[in-house]
Order: sequence, then structure tokens, then C-alpha cells
Amino acid sequence: MRTYLIPQSDVSRVLSMQQAVAAVEAAFRAYGEGKVQMPPKSYLLFEKGDLRVMPSYEPDLGLAAVKNVNVHPGNTALPSVMATISLFDPETGYPLAIMDGTLVTAMRTGAAGGVAAKYLARADSRVVCLVGAGRQAQTQLAALMVTVPTIERALFCDVNRERAEELARQSAARHGIEAAACPLDDALAVADIVVTVTPVRKPIVMRDQVRPGTHINAIGADAPGKQELDAAIIRSARVVIDEWEQASHGGEINVPVSQGLFGRDDLHGELGQVVCGRTPGRQSDDDITVFDSTGLAIQDLACAALVYRAVMADGAAARLVTLDFLS
Repeated sequence: MRTYLIPQSDVSRVLSMQQAVAAVEAAFRAYGEGKVQMPPKSYLLFEKGDLRVMPSYEPDLGLAAVKNVNVHPGNTALPSVMATISLFDPETGYPLAIMDGTLVTAMRTGAAGGVAAKYLARADSRVVCLVGAGRQAQTQLAALMVTVPTIERALFCDVNRERAEELARQSAARHGIEAAACPLDDALAVADIVVTVTPVRKPIVMRDQVRPGTHINAIGADAPGKQELDAAIIRSARVVIDEWEQASHGGEINVPVSQGLFGRDDLHGELGQVVCGRTPGRQSDDDITVFDSTGLAIQDLACAALVYRAVMADGAAARLVTLDFLS
């Protein structure tokens, strides 16, 4: 048997955001229905970053996966986040493929935000404020364009004004919407959806800046001590998480939880429960809703399975490098 090595170029070729959103939504539904195995994410902590190991198995997909992903914020010559995903045959345990997981991670993270907004944002949402103008802002907006077709305008807020302006130009051309760089206060004053994608450790979005009816995708907090939102937002909003252990350990709610300001009983629910219908989504046009995204291994499995099967089906496998671990 051969193990296929699937590079980022093939991932990019076969995985669209529309496909990623559909795959991630199905993964959350399966998770909400209790159909997946997903042990807790494991961490190796280094002086300048960390390495995370994320296993998962979904019987309906007929595949298991393990993602290895680093976070090294100080990298200059290399990306700060790099990942590989290994796919396994659950019948035999044989490694079917090892693929680039960096693009998969970016796409599935964006897709999760899109899925959350589908169920939690107001149906008439038109303006999105993106706080942070890095790569994840691009994928978050791309996913929102799939799941919230009413969006007409994107406002980018970043400490680097030039980067925000460039991303606004790219987004206007790519999505055919109005887009501009904007001061944070001004953007929050008109935003229907807010997406935070920064590495900060002190709140940058305060409660008095957020309008009634706003939906917030809190994406940036991914480690203990990180926090993008004023704790008063968390305390007053309907908060939906992806998974309690991860969210309380290093997601947006981790600081309020550690301070005793928020607990499990304060949750509105988990996104998987919302997607499968066990927990309601938005209940009022005046509610502030928050999705705390930490990233689940099943999101990676869902997208990696799609990539693997597409590559195997379209003839690309014939030109891929392969390994025979048993030779």
C-alpha cells in the first residue's frame, strides 16, 4: 500500500470555501449528535511557541485523522502557523495520506465562523467589521459571503492601516462588495457582525461599543490569557462555544472563566447542538450573540477527507509522491 503526500497546491485546487463550509457544518452536526470521537487537544509548550496534536474519528466519513499544528508568533522567515494532517484507514490503521494542513486550518477556521453566523447572526445582517487584517480575516469574510448572502460591506480595522487598506481593496475585488479600512469605533457603530482575529491579551472590543443585535465571532483567543472581548460582553451575550474544555482553557471565555465571571451554566450552548437542532440559535433581533471558536479536530478531518477523496478521484494521485511504510 502507498501513502500519498498531498501538497498545499492540491489542497488549494480542490477545496473551495463553499465546500469547506458544507463539510464543517456537517462535522458540527455529527459532533452535536454524538457521532464522533475527538480526544482533547494536546499541547507541547516551547520557549517560542507550541505544538498541538488533534486526533479525531467520524465513522460516517470512514476516516480518522491526526493534525499536528504549531503556533510560533515570532516566525519571520516561516509562517507563524504550519500544519500537517495524517489520514488513516480505521479498518486497518494504515496511513492513507499526509497532507498540508496549513491551508486546511485557515479554511476550516473561516468556515466555522461562517457556520456560526448562519445560525446566530440576524437574517438582515449587511455590515461586517473585521478586527485584524491578517490571513484569517480573509477566510472569515470568504465564509461569511457563503453563509450570510445579505452582506454588502466589510470594514477592516488593524493597527497597520496600510494592511487593512490592502485587504479592503482585495476583498472588494474578490467579493464584489464595498470594503474599506476604518477606525474600530466607527466600524463597531454600524456593524451587524463583528469578527475578531487578533493575538491580543487585553480586550479591544468593549461592551459599550457593541450594538444590540450584533453577532460576534471571537476567533483570535487560542491560549490561556488571550482575550479580545470585554468580559462584560461575555456576561451579557448569548455565548455559543465549539467545545467546553478547549474554550474554557484557551478560548475567548478563558479569562472570564478563570476570574469566576463566567461558567458552564452561563453558556447558551455548543455550536454542534445548535446545528443539529438541540439548542436554538438566535432568539431575538436584539440579542448580542458570541461564538467562541477554538477549532475542533473534526473540522480538520471533514475538510481533509474532502481533499483526499477529490484528489483520488480526479487523477491527481498518479503524479503525487508516495511512501510505502511497509517496504
